[in-house]
Amino acid sequence: MIQKNDILERKFNKTLRGFDPVEVRYFLEMIADEFEKLEARIIELEPIEKQLKDMKIKSPDDLIKEAEQKAQKTIADADKLASDVIGRAKLQKEKETEEITALRNKKDRLVKSLNDALGKQKDLINMLNNVTDDHAEENDQNDELL
Repeated sequence: MIQKNDILERKFNKTLRGFDPVEVRYFLEMIADEFEKLEARIIELEPIEKQLKDMKIKSPDDLIKEAEQKAQKTIADADKLASDVIGRAKLQKEKETEEITALRNKKDRLVKSLNDALGKQKDLINMLNNVTDDHAEENDQNDELL
């Protein structure tokens, strides 16, 4: 790597048709000063560059790509969760539908049993009425015979 002193100590052969030595010297000193400033800036920026590399700073393209991947994962997770929720809801609906059907069947059996019981009670009442009527007729006939 070229150093400031390499520039300042550089010697050129003199020729009759050459450049003005004072002007060349002045220009070389200017270049050497600028070179020295650039070297100092490089030395100043090297630790910062190392820190940035250590921090693993990502480029905007990498950040966008990472964000898109996270978004896709979030969407996939949400889709899975929604699918699970819908699946559980469908199972719950099926279960409740079966329970409703079972309760309706139970109600129908109960109504039938009650109707049967009422029918038997009605028959019993009719039978008792007939027995009472038969006894009343017998009593009337017995009363007539007496």
